[in-house]
Amino acid sequence: MVTRKLKPAKVLQLARKAAREHGASIEEDPARGKGSHRLFHVRDRETGDHLASFTLTGHQRELSWMVLRSIETQLASIFGEKWMEEK
Repeated sequence: MVTRKLKPAKVLQLARKAAREHGASIEEDPARGKGSHRLFHVRDRETGDHLASFTLTGHQRELSWMVLRSIETQLASIFGEKWMEEK
């Protein structure tokens, strides 16, 4: 579980890295999202199947630990436990 705060750009960077390692890709859905929030989809690189979705804010302030925990939990079934921790 993430124990420090991260900025949205860093979370997206970690998600894209984990996706590459697991044969998936991260795509932003420009038609969706509300206000400063942006919606991202995790898709299987070979089949294009939708695996999961998550949202990030458009501002550069640090995300709360609750938001980080939620994103980490949502994507843990695809990327494995503790995927957000840098190695």
